[in-house]
Amino acid sequence: MLPTVNADSLKIIRYAGEVSGRIQGIAAINNLVPDADRRADLVKSSTAIITSAQSLRTAYFTRIQFEELDYRIVFGKGKGIDRGFDGIISAISENVRTSLPDRTTQNPDYRAVFPKGAEAYTSPTIREDHQIGDELRNNLAASNLPDKTQLIALLDDINPTLEPAANALTDGEEQIKNLFQNEMNARKTVVDTLWEQRKIVETILGRGGKTLARFVFFDFRKSGDIEASPAPQPDPNAPPTGG
Repeated sequence: MLPTVNADSLKIIRYAGEVSGRIQGIAAINNLVPDADRRADLVKSSTAIITSAQSLRTAYFTRIQFEELDYRIVFGKGKGIDRGFDGIISAISENVRTSLPDRTTQNPDYRAVFPKGAEAYTSPTIREDHQIGDELRNNLAASNLPDKTQLIALLDDINPTLEPAANALTDGEEQIKNLFQNEMNARKTVVDTLWEQRKIVETILGRGGKTLARFVFFDFRKSGDIEASPAPQPDPNAPPTGG
């Protein structure tokens, strides 16, 4: 059984690498394939599989690198800006509340600025902050608060950073989507190449080489049995570590 496009990319890469190596190993032994031309054709099949696997490896690690570092930087920056925005909202809310005679959030003048309370402005993420920032600015501008100019200035200081941060997140997600599609396309290429080269290898080996062909294109479900690289052993002469 060969892998499908729904299989994990790394498992497909490892399987393709193992299959390629087995083909090369058979091609290197004269008693398995005496004819030099057929051995050369086997090497070509191995090379085709390796090439497709290398393309998948590039696509996979390009996505992982962006998703695990570049996008996380953008995501973290958005969270940091959102935290600062929430702090400004809380400060404005407290300023509005304490400026009122009854110091209550139920006061009509407070509700004119925060119709559903300050929580409605602090609970959304950075994606919505620029929209609610504009809304809050309009509410302040239309209010009867004596120090609304000062409060609007607080928003004007941070509002220009909100939309770019939200756009960066959206752009990053779109890039991840595109990179994943590239990876899926590369997966399909490897899978198609394995199927094509299996037919070619079976033809090269002939009817008498069926057992050998099954050895080369072993069951993908058993690919987990591929020997992993041995773990590095500690140097007995190395100085002790620790504190």
